[in-house]
Amino acid sequence: MEKIGKYRVLKKIGSGGMGNVFVVIDDRIGKKWAMKELPKSKKGGKDGLFVLKGLDHPAVPRIVEELEDEYFIYEVMDYIEGMTLAEYAGAGRICSVSELLRICTEISGIIAYLHEQEPPVIFRDIKPDNFIVTGDGNIKLVDFDIALVGEQTGQMPLGTRGYAAPEQHFGICSVAADVYSLGVTIGELAGKTAGARGIGRIFERRILMKLRKVSEKAASREADLRYSDAGEVWNELMRIRRADRAERIAAVACTVLILLAVLATSLRAIYRDAVKSDARTRVLACLESSGKAADRIMCALAEDSSAAVDKDLAGFYADIMKAGSLTGYTDAETAREVIRQRILYYELAGSVADNVDERDQQYRKAIADIITLMETAGEDEKGFLRLKAADLGRIVGDTGSAERLLAEFIAEEPSDEEKIAAWTKVIAMRLYDERNPDSAGQALAEVLAIDGALQNERVVRYREIIENIYG
Repeated sequence: MEKIGKYRVLKKIGSGGMGNVFVVIDDRIGKKWAMKELPKSKKGGKDGLFVLKGLDHPAVPRIVEELEDEYFIYEVMDYIEGMTLAEYAGAGRICSVSELLRICTEISGIIAYLHEQEPPVIFRDIKPDNFIVTGDGNIKLVDFDIALVGEQTGQMPLGTRGYAAPEQHFGICSVAADVYSLGVTIGELAGKTAGARGIGRIFERRILMKLRKVSEKAASREADLRYSDAGEVWNELMRIRRADRAERIAAVACTVLILLAVLATSLRAIYRDAVKSDARTRVLACLESSGKAADRIMCALAEDSSAAVDKDLAGFYADIMKAGSLTGYTDAETAREVIRQRILYYELAGSVADNVDERDQQYRKAIADIITLMETAGEDEKGFLRLKAADLGRIVGDTGSAERLLAEFIAEEPSDEEKIAAWTKVIAMRLYDERNPDSAGQALAEVLAIDGALQNERVVRYREIIENIYG
């Protein structure tokens, strides 16, 4: 194989007007590099590489050495292996809205780094093909051939049709033109996200709507209507990510509140009437253990500790399965309590699921158990179960049943403790819709005013959790 200096050429991976690109290896250390071959006769061919030499960012390839011979200059730089972002999205690898939001935030952050240089670096060719997704999921920006330092006019109209801003075709090189290309790229990725189709969860639809608004503003035909630079795009996407995380935690908290209200009443009755039989004692021990696991999961979610959530979910599942195997030897109420705890497990597992299909599978299991429990439940508990089935039906897309069950619950004139749980869910729904923040605040005031003569420990706990989430 041909050698250039100490580097052995392995293969050509690209060619164009600015020169050829090869993969080379330094046999002394066994490391691969990318090498760009630039004809000395082409003036200006080194502009992009000159820009690259002044940058220091983990997502930008480094130039480590420069060689030359009679006819060519050779720039040795990091060799980045992986799929282009266009290939990655086209293969359906962006499988959730959260993953889409992470990627859009990351690529905006890379361009923001270029724009914050003094003077700003203008990339001029932002598109999915110029981002590489590495094997470990990181994103790199490549192909700085036409990048320039500082905003300029009278330049050759370079860029990729469909991504280049209108003014770029007239030789204008600007931060605003880069923002336009970034907006087009974000819009294209959103359209290729597998998780963006058929989503039942309200806040995920809202994230997509917000991303499209970011894309539309960034890609406005009028430069004055766009974001000022990529840093402003990044700030907007980070705000959306923080709101997304807060809504997920709120949804889990509201879900658990309703089932904890059921557990509060039923567990006291079970323990009061407990007999000394070994099977029932062991079931009750499992239920107590699973209840503590639920509390720890809530705390871990608030602290964003996914490892702790996974550990406690596994323990929760083991306790429920063990209790279920013993219910044939216990009384009917203990068996119903096992079902209640199992519903809680399915709720929590669904809330932290990695994808929509897994979430819906867990929630449908919970709905099936709720239907079973309603067959023998008292009137008070049926109200809670109707509310919970309505909420789960709404999430998995069965809005007709959800509206019917919610209407039945309201018609039953629920008790004060039920109102606390119900109003909590109403507040969450109003916050999701973002239609009437004043009504959400009024609802919160009503929840906190319900307390009155109810001074038991459970009600106080409800109020504290509500204040922590919405206060």
